[in-house]
Amino acid sequence: MMQFSRVTVPICFLVLFLFSCSEKLIDGYVDATSYFPGDSMVVFLNGRAEEQDYSLSLSDISGNQIEEYQIKLFAQAEIPADGYATGFGYKPTTSIVVPDLRSGIYLLDGKIPFVVKSKQRKEIVVVYASNTINAYNEAGGKSLYPIKDGTVKASNQVSFQRPIGLPWHSTHVMQWFEGVEGIDVKFICDRDLDDYDSFGDCSLLVICGHSEYWSRKARVHFDSFVDQGGNALVLSGNSMWWQVRYNAGGDLICYKYFDNDTISNELERTVMWRDTSLHYSIIESIGADFEYGGYGLNDDKGWDGYKIVNAPDYIFGGVDIEQGEILRLPSKECDGAPLLFSSDSSTVTLDNVCGFYRYELIGYDLISRKPHSNMAWVIMQKDSTSGTIINVGSTDWCAKAGVGGKDGDKIKKITLNMIDYLLGR
Repeated sequence: MMQFSRVTVPICFLVLFLFSCSEKLIDGYVDATSYFPGDSMVVFLNGRAEEQDYSLSLSDISGNQIEEYQIKLFAQAEIPADGYATGFGYKPTTSIVVPDLRSGIYLLDGKIPFVVKSKQRKEIVVVYASNTINAYNEAGGKSLYPIKDGTVKASNQVSFQRPIGLPWHSTHVMQWFEGVEGIDVKFICDRDLDDYDSFGDCSLLVICGHSEYWSRKARVHFDSFVDQGGNALVLSGNSMWWQVRYNAGGDLICYKYFDNDTISNELERTVMWRDTSLHYSIIESIGADFEYGGYGLNDDKGWDGYKIVNAPDYIFGGVDIEQGEILRLPSKECDGAPLLFSSDSSTVTLDNVCGFYRYELIGYDLISRKPHSNMAWVIMQKDSTSGTIINVGSTDWCAKAGVGGKDGDKIKKITLNMIDYLLGR
């Protein structure tokens, strides 16, 4: 069993570090989401005024400073009206050769994140939810969603070339991973899933947080990995809900309405993956989906966590919880599964509508959206030779409510148990 140590940087300091704004630096971004050590990273910064000798810090996600660069900072021109879609158009401030760092999430000036990858094989590959955080990002005035007051319509295109923060649904687990001993891990971003070689030789693929926006190529590669015997741990909710694609400039495209997408290939149209026109069921890939799920923080008949119906030792070993008890996890959005209840609702099982070789329910919650909406924690295996997937169905397993919540220590231990199990330990 792997052991883990506590991250040494206090959370209160980390929050201040990540979200305090330099008085001299307004915002910025880099020219890509992920890099290998030795790559050249172009940095675009917007200063309040010109400064000849500005200290630009490089830190890990836990707030530990690694390097400092002396650069010339200057104010950028006004961003274009469509900067949310085509990029902010900043002039390059500096170029940095990515140091020889271990794979992980790093930040410039505490607020400009990027992923450092590795060309070495690692047992575990963790996917940074770069598409989802960009989809919700309103920098420049628009995102893929209407502004809440209804005055600004959604865009069908958002650029990565603008200020984008850390994914709020998975930052806590990535900080925790920094302090876990015995995990042979590397990180990639969503776009890297389009390259099978970025993860195809690993033993375990981990999907974190709120992994909502997937390209077709990424989904094909994910399924191919599992079909060839690779295992996956889905610590995410509302997963694989929208199809996206990237244009030639690398911008994220998602029309969200079938009739509005003008691409000729119907299978590439950026609609919900559940749309029958795409011929690509979510639940057949990961055992649960948002169609059976919904919203866990609204009024519902559940417990703001999982009622445990099956407590195998390979998941709950060393955890003080028994069948019938509740593992607390308030979850904003949830993926569910087809559940079958006994006449008195005393027992619940899975309806194996997809004919999986293995399909087991670990726990569930009753949530709001439809009469039978639920959050389902499932184990599935498509056939006797395919890999095993464990899917917790929650956007908050990796967030403050999960690994950082009231049952956070239990969730961390369970996460390590699931990793050990899927690695065959």
